[in-house]
Amino acid sequence: MKAFFYKIIFSAKENFFNILRSFIAGFGILFLVIFFAIYISMRDSVTSYIGGSLLDNLASDEIKIIPANAKSVDFVKKPGSPFIAPAIASRIKNMPQFKEVNALSRVGFNVRIRGELLGQRKEVYLPVCGIDRGALKGKVNNWQGFVNRDPAPVIVPGFALDILNNYLAMSGMPAINKKEFLGFPVELRFVTGQRQTSAYRSYDFDAEIFSFTDIINFTGLVLPSSYIEAIASRYQRETGKSAGFEYVVIYAKVKDTDSLPEIQKSLAAMGLKVESQKDIVEKSRQIMSVIDGVFFSILAVFFIVSVISIFNSYLTLVYIRSQKFSLKRVLGFSKLQILFFFLVEAACIGAFYGGAGFYLGNIIIKHANNLLSTWVPFLSNVSLQSNGTDVLLLSILLSSSVCAASAFIPAIFASNINLFKAVRR
Repeated sequence: MKAFFYKIIFSAKENFFNILRSFIAGFGILFLVIFFAIYISMRDSVTSYIGGSLLDNLASDEIKIIPANAKSVDFVKKPGSPFIAPAIASRIKNMPQFKEVNALSRVGFNVRIRGELLGQRKEVYLPVCGIDRGALKGKVNNWQGFVNRDPAPVIVPGFALDILNNYLAMSGMPAINKKEFLGFPVELRFVTGQRQTSAYRSYDFDAEIFSFTDIINFTGLVLPSSYIEAIASRYQRETGKSAGFEYVVIYAKVKDTDSLPEIQKSLAAMGLKVESQKDIVEKSRQIMSVIDGVFFSILAVFFIVSVISIFNSYLTLVYIRSQKFSLKRVLGFSKLQILFFFLVEAACIGAFYGGAGFYLGNIIIKHANNLLSTWVPFLSNVSLQSNGTDVLLLSILLSSSVCAASAFIPAIFASNINLFKAVRR
């Protein structure tokens, strides 16, 4: 009976150290899996962010029309900045190939917004952009009410509310949510021209907060296009001078996507260029190809280092356990059986590290998501999401396969150990 217990203790001790050595041998794969899990989450999040912008996420029948010499949309009117003249915009709206046309516009006024909060009156300069109501359909609540009226409806960038709440927090005041600010009264002052000249005009208007949203990549106020167009017309009537009302980008829905080549030629003749969903998807693919290339380069380095590390560790393990393998051969185990059990052991260790790496990666993603907006402010809208079951299975399969492949040659050595030399030693 005593011998039986000694046998159990010896066997448990031997297997414990063997298992521990195996876990140490495959430890390098853990970092590969963690990196893999983090990248999959970041890739999905960046892809969603790229495709989630309101006015860049075009449907298959939508195109974006901008000046031919414009590298990007410039919402602020500056000397020499490209634009689409109102006459050209009217021609586009009357083109029979389009079933819907919406535009973004700007005007040559300096605009100040005034408001009173907590007994303090604040005034800041902000650029102004006009947008057709149709562009807001399905994107902004109560979009039907975004029309030329008094008080003027104003859409404010979403980040402005965050700045205001940070200010309130520093003053010991509670944060204010978006709903509480809807309808908040403000004053707008449009100013243009040099003082003491006939071109100088200053117009004051009452306005109210209509919505907080980031519908376009524009850090200023958004008003109805017809509202700022009316201000420009008033200025021209009073002074006989142009207020510089013009369009910066036009979004159009085509009736037949097969007519896109013909439409592009017509618009090119007007000095305009077209970006369709095909163009945007292609650009997104190019961006993701670069990201994927960098990822696979880093992953390849991790992979090579992991394989070499695991390979060397398992060679050491084979040497340490050579007597055990020799004994198995004496007891009748075939080379194939030793090879099989060795690879199964490596695959199981890899599967364990695959699951562990997946969950550790998700923990890192969770904490990184909270710190991302602080460390990299321009990525504050990118939300990292934890990976799901499909990535877990993929991580386990990847880790298990890499461990088994790395242990294959050491497994061959283990199955071909010289019995006599091993026994003599």
